[in-house]
Amino acid sequence: MQPLPTFHFPTEDIKLNILLRQEQALAEIKAASADVVPDKVRRVYGELYLPEPPEHRPYTFASIVLSSDGKMAFTDDPQGPLIAGNNMLDRAGGKADFWMLNLLRAYSDASLIGARTLQAEPEGTSHVFCEELARARTEVMGKPAEYPINLVVSFDGTDIPLDHKLFTSGQVRVMIGTSPAGGAYLDRHMQQEHLCFGPYTAPGQVDIDQINAALAAQPQAIPVFLTGTGPAPDSQTLLYLLRQLGIRKLCIESPSYMWHLIENKAMDEMFINYSMVFAGGPMAMGVQRPFSATAHPHSELLMLAAHRNNFIFTRQKLRY
Repeated sequence: MQPLPTFHFPTEDIKLNILLRQEQALAEIKAASADVVPDKVRRVYGELYLPEPPEHRPYTFASIVLSSDGKMAFTDDPQGPLIAGNNMLDRAGGKADFWMLNLLRAYSDASLIGARTLQAEPEGTSHVFCEELARARTEVMGKPAEYPINLVVSFDGTDIPLDHKLFTSGQVRVMIGTSPAGGAYLDRHMQQEHLCFGPYTAPGQVDIDQINAALAAQPQAIPVFLTGTGPAPDSQTLLYLLRQLGIRKLCIESPSYMWHLIENKAMDEMFINYSMVFAGGPMAMGVQRPFSATAHPHSELLMLAAHRNNFIFTRQKLRY
């Protein structure tokens, strides 16, 4: 089996210029954290600590890059990485944006990705591409593997490309979260060994001992967690289940799921990078599910950094 690709990210190319730090808020987070900061992180970004999670769900944080006008993709080529990668004035800034995603993957126990992302990237996996951070996960940060678990979410399972590398290579531990309808579909179409758990319609129905025993008996099986009713999964119950499985930090890489968690007051932080390009068009988070002028979430800027004059990097704490 070929190892997953990793790259060297030269510190001098991706190092960020820190413009603002909310020292009191960051000190409080540090005091509530058990994280060990790898040397590579200190050299590029400075200190990064994430607090311990609540009892009922993992601590959630999202990674996304937007254009100057707030768009997450170009309409003629909607691959998300192009907003950063096609910044012609600062190619290294695009590399720094990608490294930030890898940084958050390094801190996470699992990365949540949507089925549409797998469709767009048939060879893509949410592993840690930075070779220094991948090593640091096991050697410094106490993680059990160099890569976080890849958690694929889908409403009804029909949009999951089951021939994707993620399911066929065995290189990354994979889980699926879907609805009861999605579980029925996957049982009919999924060739890989898998185990369906649920359906659960409330956190109190989750029997974590039963899940752990089944996974221990079939460690190669892909767990499929069914929540909610019909074709509608229940994110509150899924997050509770993940927390009981030991997933304490969850990196959200699906823009639609980011918005869903914000709507449900379950998104803790957003690491939003801005590539100084103008994209136009409708490709934006929450474009069809707006908040009102009188009831909407806010964010508190914890950290602001820049890469040259063409990229802005932010760390934002959500306030509801």
